[in-house]
Amino acid sequence: MARDDFDIERLKALDDGEWTRVVEAYNTRLYCYIRRQLGDDDLTEEFVQETFHGAIRGISRFDARFNVEQYLVGIARNKLIDHFRKKKLEVQLPDADDGDAWTSGIDAGAARASQIESTKELAARQRAVLVEALQEMVADLKAAGEWKRLKTIELCFLKPWRHREIADRIGITDEKSIAGVKFRAIKDLQDRLRKKDPGRDLFVGLWRDA
Repeated sequence: MARDDFDIERLKALDDGEWTRVVEAYNTRLYCYIRRQLGDDDLTEEFVQETFHGAIRGISRFDARFNVEQYLVGIARNKLIDHFRKKKLEVQLPDADDGDAWTSGIDAGAARASQIESTKELAARQRAVLVEALQEMVADLKAAGEWKRLKTIELCFLKPWRHREIADRIGITDEKSIAGVKFRAIKDLQDRLRKKDPGRDLFVGLWRDA
């Protein structure tokens, strides 16, 4: 729909009838465009509404070089880019003056979804390996009868206590030994995780520090 099909001056005057025509003309198309990028119905509805609200707020600065369709796509695109930046996701969205803007976002949406799924999969793998390493460390301490060391480690990581408080609870006179137990436990866990990550693709940071 070309820009001449809408009366820009009436839109600038916030004429309800003219804005209703705009919403009726582009509500569905905006929804489909944004939905491809976000993959979430509720969030898409919110973005559609924000796009129209943004259009109303900015209509006084409407650039006559563009039509209403390009104007709306530009607003929606900018809101999506801000959203992805906050989420630290990188995607390529069609430009506001792209004639295929309503449909050319499919690849961008697929790329974003793929990136999210890859991140979730990596986090799940890391979690599983970490749980396994912790279980093995606890089992080894129990087998060695290191009950006081195990209790110290549990309190170091599960309670927001100072070393002095932990030492008093366990009955240790030298609170500095608590820091030593904590340091050795972290190093032990790091070593176990490295052994479980021969491909060096799960815990990249650990390998940098090795």
